[in-house]
Amino acid sequence: MPLVHERHCRTCSRLIVRSIRHRGLRLPYEDDSPRLLKQDLAERVRGILAALAMAETMDGFISEAPPGWRVQRLSGDRGSERSVSASGNWRITFEERDGVIERLNPEDCH
Repeated sequence: MPLVHERHCRTCSRLIVRSIRHRGLRLPYEDDSPRLLKQDLAERVRGILAALAMAETMDGFISEAPPGWRVQRLSGDRGSERSVSASGNWRITFEERDGVIERLNPEDCH
């Protein structure tokens, strides 16, 4: 069962996750299966995905995020993207425009 259906989001004014690039993130989002994630990342990633799905706005997500998530806007040619720290070098990156989240992707930043 997905964390939040897109149809439901439209009626309750929540952020809509439109596209997830990596299958390892798609499975926990769509059916709560962490099998393609590293064991040490699974719970943290589930928490981040759930928080994104339940946030009403990006500002709300940022203000409610724990300090350890280090939500930040990237710079340079990736200035339209944000990142959330999952663990050590691992971050989840995405773009958000008008309440729609696209291209969720895990990245090893080092």
